[in-house]
Amino acid sequence: MSNLETLVPSSFELTINDDVIKIQPLRIGQLPAFLRAISPVIQQLTAPSINWLDLFSEHGDNLLSAIAIALKKPRHWVDELSADEAILVSAKVIEVNADFFARTVIPRVNDLFQAAKMAAVTSTTGSTPSNT
Repeated sequence: MSNLETLVPSSFELTINDDVIKIQPLRIGQLPAFLRAISPVIQQLTAPSINWLDLFSEHGDNLLSAIAIALKKPRHWVDELSADEAILVSAKVIEVNADFFARTVIPRVNDLFQAAKMAAVTSTTGSTPSNT
């Protein structure tokens, strides 16, 4: 196994309640629904340290929906996980898809953040960056 495969695993298996769960990188067909569900929490997921308790209390419904999509499990299955299991599964989904987040999602979030910042400056000053 190469160093890259160690850092970014292609898949990961967990056993939960005698059920072997294979966490794999997202497939293209999963992306639209996954991105809609995960969008409200993406900034918290890209932080250097994730506060899972805050994340679940603020956006748990979105996160659980995203996890159900990533695992190809019904939402009610995810809802029945213990808190520890939900956090572990969530962390592994993010870990397995880290390359996707690093290459695609984080730059897009940064672009959106910069655009929102520019819009706020424009609306506050009544000017645009080109005529200041």
